Amino acid sequence: MKKSTKRIPIPKDIQDSVLLANRHACCVCQKPRVQLHHIDGNPSNNDPVNIAALCVDHHDMASMVIGLTKKLQPNQVNDYKAKWEQKCRNDIQALSRKRFTFYYCIYKNPPRILEAYLALDPNERHEAVNRIRTRLLSEQDPKAKDKLFGLNAVPEVNEPTLQALKSIYDGEGYPSYLGKFAQHPADANYSADCSTQEAMMAYHKYDLWCQIAAQTLAEARGTVPLEDLYKFQTEEALDDFSGSLVTFRLSARGSIRIPRYWNESPVGTITARATYSGKPIKIRMQIRTMYVFSDTAALNLSNGRISGLGVFGGATTNDHGEMEFTVVPMILGTGGWNLYPEKYPK
Repeated sequence: MKKSTKRIPIPKDIQDSVLLANRHACCVCQKPRVQLHHIDGNPSNNDPVNIAALCVDHHDMASMVIGLTKKLQPNQVNDYKAKWEQKCRNDIQALSRKRFTFYYCIYKNPPRILEAYLALDPNERHEAVNRIRTRLLSEQDPKAKDKLFGLNAVPEVNEPTLQALKSIYDGEGYPSYLGKFAQHPADANYSADCSTQEAMMAYHKYDLWCQIAAQTLAEARGTVPLEDLYKFQTEEALDDFSGSLVTFRLSARGSIRIPRYWNESPVGTITARATYSGKPIKIRMQIRTMYVFSDTAALNLSNGRISGLGVFGGATTNDHGEMEFTVVPMILGTGGWNLYPEKYPK
């Protein structure tokens, strides 16, 4: 008689990573509400490559023996898993790029961008910059113009963009080609001088540099769509993704002071709300007033639609029964969302 293999529960972090990699959908039919299946039939082999996300019907087909064989063979499950997870990766990359497609950067957090960007391995930084350069070159066409305002929703491949790409490729902590202007009292790398045309141009070029540095970070490390985290319904599961880069597109509400009041009101808060499976979710971000792009940007942040990149800080359940997500924003923008719908699916 064949000795049975002892079942070892799948560790929580592996369960969560497999669910995220499959976007909580069956790798065969893409239906939601999945179960986790050991492909080789060994319940003690919890290697992530051996775990497939299957709906109830396909889990039954992969588990039950009919006659001498199973309806869904392990090699078939492996093939479905590989193809579906690759499609999920491609879709997430496209979605991340779409959420950087804005013509108006309203907020950036240079210290957080710099800290994460400088932590990249030089090889992964170089590869990411090269992919961004190639992509930007492919997007230089009339479609890159916003239909309402005629602005570029992706950076033009001109001298400032090429300078920024080279600076980031070289791993500079500050773009040396900009020079130094009057420094902000709270950040020596941040200009407080827009009194001359040269200083104003440097301010805008630094904004572009930060945007491309954030894109480099997202390209190198990968991102998680914030809405994919809504599907994890417990604080414990969400803890596994604390520190992950997330992208989002939200309608924000808050009270953000204009930049010149940075000393009086250094931090403001914006919130957004969502619902998943009938459960309310609140997203909360703190905004450092000094890094708000302009007075108009402060109004956009207080009541407007935003997209961008941040760091997921975890989740708690508040007194109103809402799951409350904390996100540290790195860069936020507005506009340009409807460009290239055929290239960047939702």
